[in-house]
Amino acid sequence: MAALTPQQEKNIEAFITALAQQEESLPAGLQSQLQAIGQNLENRATELNAIAASLPSLNQAYQTALNEVHSSEPSATPVSASDQSASDKLLEQAAQVFTADDPVQAAQRQSRSFGQVATNPLKRLFRRG
Repeated sequence: MAALTPQQEKNIEAFITALAQQEESLPAGLQSQLQAIGQNLENRATELNAIAASLPSLNQAYQTALNEVHSSEPSATPVSASDQSASDKLLEQAAQVFTADDPVQAAQRQSRSFGQVATNPLKRLFRRG
């Protein structure tokens, strides 16, 4: 897999965040475009801006997420038991979301499962969360 640039990573993260905030599925035409992008994400990540811009609610959520991603300090990279880089993991997750039958629902499921793990690991460890 080709490595993503830091800008591409931020755009993809922001787009997935924006997708997860949508209340309705994307129109069929946008879903098919997103599925095509998901199959060749390394080369087509720049097209996410155009997709976001084509739907006002998605664009607003995308711009907000981009601002949050850009304004946040670079965080420490978590130590992983696998050899897979953070960029590769992001590519894999994004491809799964973008190529899903309903990318909005896939992004929502992904953000919920991530949020549950990230909330309070000690509570989860002791089954109190």
